[in-house]
Amino acid sequence: MKISNCRLLWTDGNRFSLARGMQLWEIDRDGTRVGSAAALGSLLERTISYFRLPRQLLRLGIHHMVPLPDGKLLVVVRKRVILLDPQTGKSQLVFRFPRGNKPAHRGVCATDDGCVFMGEYVMNMDRSQPIELYRSTDCGRTFESIRTFPPGDVRHIHFVQWDPVERLLWMGTGDADQECRLYKSPDRGGTWRLIGGGSQLWRAVGVAFRAEALYWGTDAGSDAGTHPNYIVRFDRNTETLQTLCEIQGPCHGSATLKDGTIVVSTGVEGGTNEQDGSSHLWVSKDGTSWSNVANFRKDRMPFILQYGVLRFPTGLEKSESLAFTGMGLSGAGEKVFLGKIS
Repeated sequence: MKISNCRLLWTDGNRFSLARGMQLWEIDRDGTRVGSAAALGSLLERTISYFRLPRQLLRLGIHHMVPLPDGKLLVVVRKRVILLDPQTGKSQLVFRFPRGNKPAHRGVCATDDGCVFMGEYVMNMDRSQPIELYRSTDCGRTFESIRTFPPGDVRHIHFVQWDPVERLLWMGTGDADQECRLYKSPDRGGTWRLIGGGSQLWRAVGVAFRAEALYWGTDAGSDAGTHPNYIVRFDRNTETLQTLCEIQGPCHGSATLKDGTIVVSTGVEGGTNEQDGSSHLWVSKDGTSWSNVANFRKDRMPFILQYGVLRFPTGLEKSESLAFTGMGLSGAGEKVFLGKIS
């Protein structure tokens, strides 16, 4: 199934939350719309963000949606965070980002007790800005900074994710070798232990969880020269990192399906370390044998508008089917794909 001109944000395996600009709605596994749609922002913002090209150029629209235990939805749009009550349609502005437009694709997560985490993602080319990790302990009503990386320490936060296996948090940073790090927190962000770092092998935009290990594709992007990219495995017990196979370009997505299948996607940024001009989808049933099952060519639009990427929704680990959004790709400018892996 393919749905054009929208982004897939979240799934629980039965429902799928999609956004077109500032409009949010749900479908079931058959593609039937369920419930009512919600529209956020001003009339001007809704109008401009409805169209793909200005939406991508201005970074408008809904970028993250996270369901909370109290039934409300945490929604991230450009430079701000909104709490949405899906029953009444009422929304409340709860936070404005002091720097940057939004967290990275895996830069927002929630725990089952109502804690919400957001990692700051700023261009920060000269490393002159501090980078904050924010937390809410009251279901997204208020936020505070719980960790500050001082200027010059890291460029930005790539992800903060809840691990359903060990029931704890993981956080990744980038981008230069010494800035690429993996952290682990057992106490809802109270303390963080540095697990590894110091090379592009630790540069990840997100991780995929299985019982035995964490998996990710490395994100050595257009700034990394000729450094190749790989799918890697981090063993939970030994805390050792293993290179599994080389991939065609920087990874823009890593996720696990309900049956443990791992999916990794590469992106197109125009870097000299990319093998071709396509975004590739890699799949493994066991974490050992990997197959490149699909690829999509970059479209003709400039990189400043949108890299060519395949992005997996939050909650994919609860789904029996593969689901992703193609962006900046030929035939998949901003298109949602739902279906089984053949």
